[in-house]
Amino acid sequence: MADRFLAYPEILKAKGNSVNDDSQDFGQNVNKVYSTVEEMLASSYISPGARAIGAKIQSYKDDMDRMTRVINEYGNHLLLASNTVVRNEQNIMDSVNRNTTAL
Repeated sequence: MADRFLAYPEILKAKGNSVNDDSQDFGQNVNKVYSTVEEMLASSYISPGARAIGAKIQSYKDDMDRMTRVINEYGNHLLLASNTVVRNEQNIMDSVNRNTTAL
């Protein structure tokens, strides 16, 4: 049984949509964090320690944006896999139907 491939397109589609939703939520939360940090750093009074922490947090913004994109790409990959499985199954059924009607 180890050489058997099983794919459930409905599960792949549901997970893909869920991952894409999570990606959106993650991206929104990242934006909230950076918006808050920017507001804090624009404040007229901020301690040097807080300014250093804010600058360190800002140094990770590109990484967080890339992480958001990667999560979204994975969700899209799951959706593509779901569609591919459905299309392959349909092609197999169409081929079988063509071959049985030719008999």
